[in-house]
Amino acid sequence: CSERRPAQELLASQTPPRKTLSRQRQESARSHPRFRSARNCCGMGGEAAPAAADALRALLEEEDEDLTGFAEDAAVQEALSCGRDLREHAEEVESSLRAVERESIADYIKESESLAGLHTQIRECDGVLDTMESMLRGFQSDLASISAQIKYLQDESLSMNVRLRNRKAAETQLSSFITQIVVPPELISQICEAEVDASYLGYVQQLDAKVSFAKLESTAMTSACADIAPELEKLRLKSVQRIRDFLLERVGRLKRRMTNTQILQNSVLLKYKGLYAFLQSHAPDVCAEVREAYTTTMSSVYLAKVRDYLTGLLALKVEPPSKSDLLAAEEWVGYTSSLFSSKPSHARGDGAFKLGERRAVLDAAGEPPLVLPAAQQEGKPLHYEAIFRSACTLLLDVASSEHSFLTSFFGDADSFDHVFGKSIFFAMENLEQHLVTSWDAVGCLLLVHVNTAQRDAMAARPVPLLANFFARVQVLVWSRFKAIMEAHVQSVSAFMPSGKAPETAPHYVARRYAELV
Repeated sequence: CSERRPAQELLASQTPPRKTLSRQRQESARSHPRFRSARNCCGMGGEAAPAAADALRALLEEEDEDLTGFAEDAAVQEALSCGRDLREHAEEVESSLRAVERESIADYIKESESLAGLHTQIRECDGVLDTMESMLRGFQSDLASISAQIKYLQDESLSMNVRLRNRKAAETQLSSFITQIVVPPELISQICEAEVDASYLGYVQQLDAKVSFAKLESTAMTSACADIAPELEKLRLKSVQRIRDFLLERVGRLKRRMTNTQILQNSVLLKYKGLYAFLQSHAPDVCAEVREAYTTTMSSVYLAKVRDYLTGLLALKVEPPSKSDLLAAEEWVGYTSSLFSSKPSHARGDGAFKLGERRAVLDAAGEPPLVLPAAQQEGKPLHYEAIFRSACTLLLDVASSEHSFLTSFFGDADSFDHVFGKSIFFAMENLEQHLVTSWDAVGCLLLVHVNTAQRDAMAARPVPLLANFFARVQVLVWSRFKAIMEAHVQSVSAFMPSGKAPETAPHYVARRYAELV
């Protein structure tokens, strides 16, 4: 290959003439299976039908394309560039292929035993793989079964959880029901035998809860309630009897002399107000009996205390002016009272119209009431307005305390009127007796101011009964003051000067009027 030429030129030089090549190609195409098939389909004998011609033409075109492709092949171009004959080159290539084939066959024969062993191993592997496949399919089936079982177990678990929650809820309700309806033997002995004290109040509260629970409509229809109801009723009656006796005994202590009722109320009765609440719920008739006993007892206790207090202070009362102390009444000077004297023994003259130290009662309106033993020991005379102030202040304090106790112990103050009615009536009756025999205009005015101050003090306290009392006092005092002033006017109108020689000192009527005004 000393001189290289283009592949097309070499191919053209080694290619037969066109007519010869065309003829050869046609003969080769006619022998092609596709051409024969087309000709057979058209039923042609020796001449080609149009379909056969088309098939022939297509085959020729394919050969042209193959030749063009071969010309572009690197091996063909190399062979052509060396100037070699393609036929010879094709024979060499074919012989080389046959040699390679023979060598391949020899190698195959040489390795036949190994290949046979490999084939055997492959078949064994196929068997093992088939076995593994069967096992895996079995595993898959087992897993599907296990999955179904797991799902079943999950459903069962959910169902068991629901049943467990329901049973727990039922257990809670049943346990609560049993706890509330069953009466322990200890509670029975404590209700029947234990001493009535602070601990007994706890036992009564337990019994109250059980009795109230047994009265519920949902509980009363159960057989357990039907079995336990008689025992609960016996315990209720027993506890009611013991509570009644205890409260009546404590109320009876209030009647004892020298007893501080407020201490007994706050330290004893209020501590056991739960017992009274039990009576309210389960023994209304006994509750009313205890309340009536307390109301009656305290009414008599307060009446006695108010009577003793007023009686003790009235023993120190300054004798009030009488009708002989009117403005124009005759002045008695230099005479002493005797059996044959026409001057009243209690006439006070100008002293009936002087205010003096009596106004101090207005400054003491907010002070505590007088202590009776201390006042009696001191022996200082007291005007009625000072006695009235002290008594009203005491009534306000006691009434406020009693109102608070009634509300706390009984739950209301409906008994307030019954407790304090007699005491208020006695105080009002005492005031009326004083006003009937009194001609003290200054004292009446002081009573009006004291009463107003007491009403203002009462406004901050929940004692409605005393509001009527102070209103009634206001009416009585003003009425008496009006009557006294009218008597003064009538005395002046009826005054007849005496025939004595005129005096240089102011007339006693003028002095009295000046003191009064």
